[in-house]
Amino acid sequence: MKTFYALTAAALSYSSLQASPNVLLIIADDLGWNGVGFHSRSMSTPNLDRLAKDGTELQRYYTYPVCSPSRAALLTGQMPRRFGLAHIIAPGQEGIPKGTITLPATFKAAGYRTSLIGKWHLGSVHPPQEHGFDHFYGFMGAEIDYFKHTGQRGERIDWQRDGRTLEEEGYSTYLLADEAIRQIKQRDTRKPFLIQVAFNAPHFPLAAPDELVSKHRGNLYSAVIAALDTSIGRILTALDEQKMRENTLVVFCSDNGAPRRSSSNEPLSYGKESVYEGGIRTPCVMRWPGKVPAGSLSQQPVSAQDLLPTLAAAAGVNLPANSKLDGTSQWTALQTSKAMPREPFLIASADTALIDGEWKLIEWTSGNLSLFNLRSDIGETKDLYAKEAERARQLTAKLYELKQALPPLRASSGPKGKAGPKGKGRPPPRQ
Repeated sequence: MKTFYALTAAALSYSSLQASPNVLLIIADDLGWNGVGFHSRSMSTPNLDRLAKDGTELQRYYTYPVCSPSRAALLTGQMPRRFGLAHIIAPGQEGIPKGTITLPATFKAAGYRTSLIGKWHLGSVHPPQEHGFDHFYGFMGAEIDYFKHTGQRGERIDWQRDGRTLEEEGYSTYLLADEAIRQIKQRDTRKPFLIQVAFNAPHFPLAAPDELVSKHRGNLYSAVIAALDTSIGRILTALDEQKMRENTLVVFCSDNGAPRRSSSNEPLSYGKESVYEGGIRTPCVMRWPGKVPAGSLSQQPVSAQDLLPTLAAAAGVNLPANSKLDGTSQWTALQTSKAMPREPFLIASADTALIDGEWKLIEWTSGNLSLFNLRSDIGETKDLYAKEAERARQLTAKLYELKQALPPLRASSGPKGKAGPKGKGRPPPRQ
């Protein structure tokens, strides 16, 4: 009789795993608001446009101004300032502390096969496998040469499979797509998967195959994005060929806004390295047929630290009992594409932005404060801090409540981009 119950439990467990959705998380690198065709007619991204048409576009998806904090927030569901991350990770910096609850570790504990393909950039102290990824293929640092696969200084190859350096020919965008397709086709069909494909495109130093550069008349940025779009299309086609579209939740986003030297983020202001909208609001699409409305636009504010609890709720994966996340599940709102009330949240970089519905309060590193209404002023051209004194007071109190437990910023020169209007707003109250 005990054997019968054991076999029954195993069968039920196996059946439950089969019913669990696969999760495919695709991340572009430095892709700004106008880097996709569904935001700008100047860009040709037919595969991403189709993904947006088949799914829901999250028009208020917020990430961090630069990539290391963005990736930490996404993986941990916490504000990366808790780990001392406000800028790109420095050599020898720990990154995500060992033992931290992460997206891949949570899904792995639920029976998922987990994989990171592409960019890590969260330090070498604790590599991806120590944070729940079964498999890693890609590079550890901030950027690579698209063809040579060398790191920032161009001297050493930064390209590996599970800790072993690889010397292989090929264009990085295509190689990463090849690996994703291989894993989809050769998957263990008894287990659902969580695959994170973190492309280096369109991060500098830009490079693209000659035929694409020629096709785009020397516009290297457009050529790089075209290769990215083609590669994403190939991955999505592989899902269809394996008859996995209906049971795969696909999320596409960027780690931060585009540098203004490469692309305009209009009507959003500024770009990468800034907590203005152009630096932290990026294209984002979620597709799951029958679960997420097709062709919809969601105005629900969603942050990078919301993705862990949101994806867990969507997949029916239980969070660890000791979870202390800053992010909250936005799955209910995304299932309907209707904006629902939610608590304010912080994008706590060097400068700090508080998002509360249509309102946004920024605390600059100078201590000054600015207040914007994003519904009427998406370009953040009118600082309402003095005019909306009572609202500013309430939001300032909330900002300091939320950041109270954050450690002080470590000494750093910080990002070199536009930091904001230092002379505006009033100084913050004493803590």
